[in-house]
Amino acid sequence: MKSIALITLSAGVAAILGISGCNKTTSEASKSSSGGATSTAPSGQDAKIADKALVRFINATPTAKDLYFGDMTAFSNVGSEAVSAYSELPAQRYEFKLFNAGTDGGSPLATNSESPSAGQHYTVVAMNNVNGSTILDPVSDDLSAPEAGKAKVRVIHAAPGVNKVDIYPAGSKKAILDGIAFKDATRYKDVDPVVTEIDVRTEGKESAVTLHNVTLQPGKLYTLLLMGGNGEPLTSKVIEDQLVQSVASVR
Repeated sequence: MKSIALITLSAGVAAILGISGCNKTTSEASKSSSGGATSTAPSGQDAKIADKALVRFINATPTAKDLYFGDMTAFSNVGSEAVSAYSELPAQRYEFKLFNAGTDGGSPLATNSESPSAGQHYTVVAMNNVNGSTILDPVSDDLSAPEAGKAKVRVIHAAPGVNKVDIYPAGSKKAILDGIAFKDATRYKDVDPVVTEIDVRTEGKESAVTLHNVTLQPGKLYTLLLMGGNGEPLTSKVIEDQLVQSVASVR
């Protein structure tokens, strides 16, 4: 199993505390895939001209959810552990509001007031807290291309009740990322392309979940998403993003 190329991935963990992180406004469109579903989005430059931000929604809760941005339904009936496509939302300050899917009015399960910047990419993650409440955490997505011949990788820990995790190439005793706590996200890191298995281990314990045959291709960006928790088994999903010449070219 070829895994040594991943050893260059260092920790660099940053808490998910808002969407004010500095991103590059992409000049290319993007193509995203997760769980067999593929979607495309316009370039950051095109979104900026339209005074829009590019936002996607990850539902890391056990049931389907709707996400509002102000009074607008931004994402509807997003299933458990599902990842939406990027959507163009107004680059203005509104409140993200989370509801169970199909809820007509009432109090939201969680809110988060944010002001996304025009032309920037963001991911909003819904997850259960350790006390059973629901929370919304936004993440800045820096979709700038990796160095030539490299891939980029990051981790989002959205599994409540799961201790800090370490990320290992399968069978290795040397972690490539460690100390990732619940609600933490790592920055993207350039790594060498490789096909490998990745073990996610809670600190000081054996593997909690293994990501099989993870293919890290040059020029692409990967998010390793950790979900489950609160007494449920740890699960994982890989989100792949890449920059392309135009949306029309990938349809």
